[in-house]
Amino acid sequence: MKKLLVTGGAGFIGTNFVYYMAGKGYGITVLDKLTYAGGKDNLEPLINAGSVNFIEGDICDAEAVKRSLDGAEAVVHFAAESHNTRSETDPDLFYRTNVEGTNVMLRESFTYGVKKFIHISTDEVYGSIVDGYFAEGDKLLGDSQATSAYSKSKSQADDLAMEFGRNHPVVVLRPTNNFGPWQYPEKALPRWISNILLGSKIPLWGEGLQVRDWLYAPLTAECLEFLLEKGEGGNAYNVAANHNPEITNRQAAEWLCELLNVSKEDFIEYIPDPRPNHDFRYALNVDKITRLGFMPKIDPFNQFKATVEWYKQNEAWWKRRKEEAESIYK
Repeated sequence: MKKLLVTGGAGFIGTNFVYYMAGKGYGITVLDKLTYAGGKDNLEPLINAGSVNFIEGDICDAEAVKRSLDGAEAVVHFAAESHNTRSETDPDLFYRTNVEGTNVMLRESFTYGVKKFIHISTDEVYGSIVDGYFAEGDKLLGDSQATSAYSKSKSQADDLAMEFGRNHPVVVLRPTNNFGPWQYPEKALPRWISNILLGSKIPLWGEGLQVRDWLYAPLTAECLEFLLEKGEGGNAYNVAANHNPEITNRQAAEWLCELLNVSKEDFIEYIPDPRPNHDFRYALNVDKITRLGFMPKIDPFNQFKATVEWYKQNEAWWKRRKEEAESIYK
């Protein structure tokens, strides 16, 4: 399967995946609506080189989806609205894109006859966990475990994909918190990095003890290539970094201060948590994908370092996006 349709390929994880797969010689068509979080400029070097065919379009538009499927052997479906804070003010948009759009993609893809469909879900479909790790079978049908409009919409989309997987070659990937190049600066890590580069402080919510499993986006790209070959239809797979010790938001912020040579006392500002009841800890069991043979190289500090260097070298990219990204916090 060397010809892929990648939805949301101009977004954060999608861009990382497209560069990785283009480098492996795959033929790629990207379908992207180019919302605030998707930038055609991300992919321009590949588009100009003829490595990527770019189609601007909405996954909810069946005709646009049909056009984009021409020649595709497999679909990798990233396209989604993806920010918890934004979902609080416009939950209907999240439902339309994440649930209705996924339904259109699944229906049209198998009407066309693709050989495999990979749906990118999220660890947030399981909700928070105080101790231990969620395995794939711990996700309940419906969205009762999810705690935001974003995660509820993703949970419903996950269910749709798994339902299609009863009769079609659908694989669901549930990754933990991705970070890396091209991440829109509304999200914690690029927001904090860009703040420091601008001489501003990191706004750390609460005591900064929330636990997130930080998975480097290029590793997610490797995982998806692996699942295109090895993933079994009708199955969901967790992928995670499983740091030991776990990384709190405070630790992540302190690492950024160290990497950018600033004082954590001067550049970390503890502020009241605007969402004190939001999920405190995410953690996934990865035994299933490990048994299948995928074992990513986890090196969090150096992967944070590589991310910091990317933002230092691409200031024009994030500065174009910074004002809009900050607007949701005002």
